[in-house]
Amino acid sequence: MLRTFNCGIGAVLICSEKDKDKVLQMLKEESPMVIGAVNSRYNDQLNVEVQNFDRSIETEMRKYVPHIVSKLAAPLKRVGVLISGSGTNLQSLINATRDPTQHIGAEIVLVISNKPDVEGLKRAERAGIKTVVIRHNQYVNREAFDSAMTVELDAAGVEIVCLAGFMRILSAQFVNRWKGALINVHPSLLPSFKGAQAHKDVLAAGVRVTGCTVHFVAIDIDSGAIIEQETVPVLPNDTENILQERVKKVEHKAFPRALKHLATGRIQLKDDGKIQWNY
Repeated sequence: MLRTFNCGIGAVLICSEKDKDKVLQMLKEESPMVIGAVNSRYNDQLNVEVQNFDRSIETEMRKYVPHIVSKLAAPLKRVGVLISGSGTNLQSLINATRDPTQHIGAEIVLVISNKPDVEGLKRAERAGIKTVVIRHNQYVNREAFDSAMTVELDAAGVEIVCLAGFMRILSAQFVNRWKGALINVHPSLLPSFKGAQAHKDVLAAGVRVTGCTVHFVAIDIDSGAIIEQETVPVLPNDTENILQERVKKVEHKAFPRALKHLATGRIQLKDDGKIQWNY
């Protein structure tokens, strides 16, 4: 970015060679730098040769706008994704984190499924992402299952956990362990229509608008602080399946956007459960 865009050389003053030292002395408090010369070349056409471009951009920019440089150099946050099925939201996160134009600030390093042989695992494998299957029915209780997941997440150095169609209720122990770094996408406009039957409940209520919500996970189901929402219309002849597919399309937009907010430090969860926005 610093080598491509006009990121801050600022004012350029052109003077004759004989006046150079005098001009530099007059501007010494502004830390002036000679960055090039205007020379005659090719049939007496004038051309500008910038001799100290890299040094003037990279040194001076780092002094005046260090926040830009720190963001460009910041390591990517390591993300673990929990799934139970086809993994369409997982795919949207894979696509977004690998698209350099979106600047998500994160990379997916681990995908955990509580079910074997689901399409989401194949999506991760095709992307070269490590996968682990941890079957919930092989553990004596929810806490033991969640602890097994935490062992894998910690071993992979995961910093943020995304629930992408993970069909298990998490223990208080797990939620507290990952507080402020655990986000979920829900197929309704929370706080309305919580729970696993959101589309059915939306249609039964006769509302004309629904959508999706990406939120921090709290101990109470679907109650954490809201990060992002997207809306879709509810049409007269909608079925649950038709509505579900319409909502999925906006989930694939909202989820990566919310992950970017968290991974780049734009948001953080405060002790009182509310979001602090860092603009």
